[in-house]
Amino acid sequence: MAERVHELVVVGAGRAGTARVRAIGTHARARLVAVVRRSGSPPLDEVLGDPRVDAVIVCTPNLLHEAAVAAALDAGKHVAVEFPLAGTARAARSLLDRARRAGRVLHVEHIELLSASQQHLREAVRGLGPPVGGLLGFRGGSDGWIGEPRLAGGPGLRAVARLHRAVDLFGPARLREARVEPGQGGAYRLQVELAFERGGELTLVEERGPGLGRGTHWDVVCEGGVVEPPPPSKPSGLFERDLEHFISRIEGSAGPYVGDERILHVLELAGAIDAAA
Repeated sequence: MAERVHELVVVGAGRAGTARVRAIGTHARARLVAVVRRSGSPPLDEVLGDPRVDAVIVCTPNLLHEAAVAAALDAGKHVAVEFPLAGTARAARSLLDRARRAGRVLHVEHIELLSASQQHLREAVRGLGPPVGGLLGFRGGSDGWIGEPRLAGGPGLRAVARLHRAVDLFGPARLREARVEPGQGGAYRLQVELAFERGGELTLVEERGPGLGRGTHWDVVCEGGVVEPPPPSKPSGLFERDLEHFISRIEGSAGPYVGDERILHVLELAGAIDAAA
């Protein structure tokens, strides 16, 4: 018996949307029907009305996720969306409830948690106990929509990937302090002090500015020793792995690799950071 092929639409044609199109092209149980671009051709409502389409992948800027996800769910489609699910935890909870009522999969991508570097860190912190200090640092560009608060949200929302990585390693956290030092041309430096419910603390520093190269730095000490930082690795195959999770969830053979409560907790942290900073 032939496997079912799922007909998908990608909303957004930037870097993530392009990666999604490539991943669909290599997946045996997925086929690309259309890419909805910012120019609106084809328009989103037109492709959502296509009965062949059973799933939508949303790859728009952060603060445009909510409207596209809601429209797709209301049209009866399964949805995958790049992180963050929405601009606030309240909006995200509403979308998750909407998906449950509709009986549709709402899959939130967190490919950083599928990476070889995160797998290395999970092994490195095992048995070391809570962090007693240290730094999780990130540098990245502010070029394009990520540098526009009306599209990307505040510094806390833009730090969601690093917040997820820290919570994945050390458990739920609360905000102790957050501050932002603005620079020129949309540059800024965000410093966040996190305390973990299971004990321990960690400093997150994010720097963004025009033309800054992207990189993540780990310098963490736990009660039982120093965390060995992950070796450099190419993030290859992550969108393909995430797509397989999404397709498997549609088919009922897999669950999420990030639970709803974790998604909401990290968005609450991001909101608290932006309110404090």
